Amino acid sequence: MIITKMEGGLGNQMFQYAIAKSIARKNNDIFKIDLSFYANQNLRQYELHYFSIDGSVANQSECSILRGGYGSIRKIMTRLGVNLKVPASYISESKLGETKFQSSVYNLKGSMYLEGYWQNEEYFKDIRDEILQDFGIKDKLSDNAIEHLEGIKTRCSVSLHIRRGDYLSNSEANNVHGICGLDYYQKAVKYISCVVENPVVYVFSDDIEWCKKNLGFLANKVFVDNTETVVDDLELMKNCNHNIIANSTFSWWGAWLNINSDKIVIAPKKWFCSENMQHLTIAPKEWMTI
Repeated sequence: MIITKMEGGLGNQMFQYAIAKSIARKNNDIFKIDLSFYANQNLRQYELHYFSIDGSVANQSECSILRGGYGSIRKIMTRLGVNLKVPASYISESKLGETKFQSSVYNLKGSMYLEGYWQNEEYFKDIRDEILQDFGIKDKLSDNAIEHLEGIKTRCSVSLHIRRGDYLSNSEANNVHGICGLDYYQKAVKYISCVVENPVVYVFSDDIEWCKKNLGFLANKVFVDNTETVVDDLELMKNCNHNIIANSTFSWWGAWLNINSDKIVIAPKKWFCSENMQHLTIAPKEWMTI
């Protein structure tokens, strides 16, 4: 059995799901998801239920066996000075090097508990068709999203995602990620405009009012400000012809799920602003970085 710990927002959850399914398929094994992170979480919520995913939810006993202690019990024992032995089945990405493909993890056999973000397509690109199917939405889009989708499919559409929100308000997120500057978006749009005829830019953001005030350099644009769920936005992004993404796993997936064979994806060269992580990127080699 393979158990993957879910944590973070939707984009991170999608990476955590994808690696577990991929390893399970390769090993002819089953996989389950651990949702304990969200029990007392106010900032984030589990959101993969919007999709037609596989995998059942692991119980506390299953997680405890593979992880070596679990949840509040582990915390109490640690505070009491009890050094709980970590079993070989517990695989923590933080000890291996984030974003880098770890073949030693991918080639593991037997039961395992995966904890990390696993932000590298090498873990699951071999089952791309299955991942595309799993991340298809279960329910129909909102009426407003359907209206946007009709326009997206009849124009030379380009999604442009601006992540602000917690990247500004949360000090930890700000120190690790920071935000992409307007110069990045200006360069990306300029490039797209040179190689694509009559592009229409669909703007997605968690701060759409800021975008309306600061994106005056965009000629043909549509601000997507009336959708109802995160998967509304994700579905619209992936249906655009081309994608300009932020340093965000959410728009990363919007671009990765895009099946247009001629798509241009532009990603920020500097994915992290933290000094010890500036050399890391999660953009596939086929994407253009600026």
